[in-house]
Amino acid sequence: TTPTRRWSRAFGPGSNLWTAIVLLGLAFVAVAVSFAVVLATRTRPVATYGGLPSWLPTAQVDVGRVVQASAAHPWRAIEGDAVSVRVDGGRVLATVVGPDVPEDGKFPVPATSPCTFTITLNGLAGEVPLAPRAFTILDELGHLHRPQVTAAGGGAVPTEIRVGRTVTLTVQDVLPTGGGRVRWSPGGTTPIVSWDFDVEID
Repeated sequence: TTPTRRWSRAFGPGSNLWTAIVLLGLAFVAVAVSFAVVLATRTRPVATYGGLPSWLPTAQVDVGRVVQASAAHPWRAIEGDAVSVRVDGGRVLATVVGPDVPEDGKFPVPATSPCTFTITLNGLAGEVPLAPRAFTILDELGHLHRPQVTAAGGGAVPTEIRVGRTVTLTVQDVLPTGGGRVRWSPGGTTPIVSWDFDVEID
């Protein structure tokens, strides 16, 4: 005898009922997932820094400005800062980077270390005299150093910096671990600008 066609090849008897149940279950799952996503989105905290307290004073100094230095108004900067240095007859933009030390990570920490600074001077106006003896280093112990000053890449140090010209110098000395200042006195013995630095070995 031929069996009745009430049997479904996929679900067996009552395949229409099973299909409806499965589709209803899938619809319920989709609605539940959508609701969970919406709820999580609405309750997720916003990752922001937040505002500064209102009682803090408002900064009055412009950030990123180039400061001016002259004999009448000497300036003390930190290494990496660019300073516009004005002398009689000209003006340059001066930057000191360093120190570079060869003993980084050495233990125990040595009392002194060879240090190398890079000084970049960009001529902005006129002509500014340049002499190696105009650069000195004052360490945190109060000792004055007269470092070796050479032209970066070799060659003689020029006697002046003209407008539109860039001069890069290498300054080297053995300094004690700790802070200090690289000083430049282009117009005499009194430093017009100095850059604070820190000799770190650790």
